Amino acid sequence: MSPDAPVSLALPFGAIGLVGGWLTADSFHLPDRSFHCLLAGVTPVVAGLLGHYLTGRIGGVGSDGAAASSAGAGWADGAGWADGPGRWTRRGPIAASLLVLWAIVVAGVVNGMTVGLVLGPAGMIIGAPFGAVFSLPFVPALAAVLLAANRVGRARAGSIVARADRRAVWSATAAVIAAAALMAPALFGKPAMPEVGRVVAALGIAVVGAVFMVDAVALAKVLALPRREMGAGAMMEEMGEVEGEDGGARSGARAGGRGTGMGEKIDLGLGDEVQVEVVRPTHAYRGAPQIARVVRGSRERAAGALRAGLARGGIALAVGAALWGGPWT
Repeated sequence: MSPDAPVSLALPFGAIGLVGGWLTADSFHLPDRSFHCLLAGVTPVVAGLLGHYLTGRIGGVGSDGAAASSAGAGWADGAGWADGPGRWTRRGPIAASLLVLWAIVVAGVVNGMTVGLVLGPAGMIIGAPFGAVFSLPFVPALAAVLLAANRVGRARAGSIVARADRRAVWSATAAVIAAAALMAPALFGKPAMPEVGRVVAALGIAVVGAVFMVDAVALAKVLALPRREMGAGAMMEEMGEVEGEDGGARSGARAGGRGTGMGEKIDLGLGDEVQVEVVRPTHAYRGAPQIARVVRGSRERAAGALRAGLARGGIALAVGAALWGGPWT
């Protein structure tokens, strides 16, 4: 998948719908497992369609064709509703929240009517209000994923922060699923197959932990970068100073650029600053300066974005650990 492509919410929403549909069926405590299979089959499909519908409306690279090519500037740094290019996002937090709430409730109505279709027209009529009511517990769960998806697009595609933002969507999905599986016994009573809920929760927590570790490594890489920032003019000046110590190096660089390769390129994603690390020749009149690494972006802003992601992941892991040891599990 291209780094410019939006993070499709169809699969994350579908996964939440699968677990949520099964837990909803558990709340009725029906001995017939066919109702579980029906809800677990219909709900993820409807939820996936809802996710596909919301992908281009709440944040995400490519929403309205607006890729964040200059995402380092100002408004893109925040973590709230205002930092995504989605069509609904630009209407403000209240309007966007109401539109999302309306979409989730409508999806719940469609889900209830679809499930009720097995009982005929009367079942569809009864299923509509039931679907609307049972869609409400999905609101906070889907909102957590939407908030994570809303940050996608604030950083340049393929950068360190952009990759972290894309991972955060799946981390939020896994955290929501784990929390739902662990809280279900407290809300609906002991499920028929409690071991399934524990396995689902364990997988969700494992995904959150894996993303947390990857983000920690990314933060360590950013913090290891030097703080000094250098623009293109300063870069050329330093190169000139080094080459001035060796006339052959200057003429060689002009002749074919020998010894002036760009080296490693790192894009932090936020900010347009350029930092160049030049390796000077170890002996006078020998060799040419080498560009060891070129870093684009603000070290401080990238580190701040990664720290915020780690904080959210740490909170999710702490909540998962607390729920795992709860008396209802």
